[in-house]
Amino acid sequence: MFLALNEILKEKARFILILAVITLVSYLVFFLIALAYGLATSYTKSVDQWGASSVVLSKNSNNNIGRSLLFNTNYSELVGENVAPLGVGAATVNASPSDDVSLFGIDTNSFLNPAVSEGSGIESAKEVVVSDELKKNGVTLNSDLILEGSDSTYRVVGFVKNATFQTAPVIYMTMETWRTAASEVSGMTAMRDNSTISALIVRNNETPKLGETLEQKSIHDFIFALPGYQAQVLTFSLMIGFLIGIAAFVLAIFIYILTMQKKNIFGVLKAEGVPSSYIGWSVMIQVALLSIVGLLIGMALAVLTGTLFSGKVPFAINPLFYIGISAIFVVCAIIGGIASVRSVTKIDPVEAIG
Repeated sequence: MFLALNEILKEKARFILILAVITLVSYLVFFLIALAYGLATSYTKSVDQWGASSVVLSKNSNNNIGRSLLFNTNYSELVGENVAPLGVGAATVNASPSDDVSLFGIDTNSFLNPAVSEGSGIESAKEVVVSDELKKNGVTLNSDLILEGSDSTYRVVGFVKNATFQTAPVIYMTMETWRTAASEVSGMTAMRDNSTISALIVRNNETPKLGETLEQKSIHDFIFALPGYQAQVLTFSLMIGFLIGIAAFVLAIFIYILTMQKKNIFGVLKAEGVPSSYIGWSVMIQVALLSIVGLLIGMALAVLTGTLFSGKVPFAINPLFYIGISAIFVVCAIIGGIASVRSVTKIDPVEAIG
């Protein structure tokens, strides 16, 4: 430790450059992780609030809840305490600025009725509870919402925290109101059906007896089948993985070059009886210190950036991800530093001194 710290203090410029590289790369990694996690959770925040174990869709929907249609003859005998009907649609709120939203038709007596963070729950038709994401569009309690393509108005009686589906804010309404709204915004009022729903949401691992036209999917499979979800998760995962590998490799190269530049000094130390293990440990301590300090600075910068852009980008921090990525980075950097340690053990004091 003594040798490692003294060398860092003596060669400040060199080690500051290495630290800057680690900081910038780790900052990029942490920021991307938070963006990826924020984007992924914005797909599924409302789904997580269901507390469900599986979803029942029509077989010909290709796992897309937006294209799934269930009729009364398919599901009437399945609905119960742990099985609730859900209608899903898409619309655009006529606000300033306008925003695309997801429409959720629910049975207000079921477990899908959301916990309201502000205001009250739905008590009658034309009343809606909306995601607090819509506050940035000027939506307030007791204000009237108008959907593009619809002549109906809906009174906002409550807000729900973090209610988004496929990145769009969610508007909760009664099932009957949803059927009317969905048919109006699609311009297909003549085809409105009084029994249509999009899916059945199942909790407590219940397995309802389904007909031939229905299929049950776990929540995990349902989420990964959401359009674009799997692609963006895999893309960010590969990007972050390569960044960690490249950063650890670059750090190993820097340490190796610095070690080779000090070949004569290490030769003198070995000639004076300093064991190779002691010199090797000093190199490894330098790698660990530089990695940890650079990671902490990068993490702080990422959190600061996320705070500054709060509400403008889907930025969300998962402490477990940060801890895991930090541990992987340090381990990779230490493994890369082993090459420098091996070079130290092979130094011949006579040749190094010249």
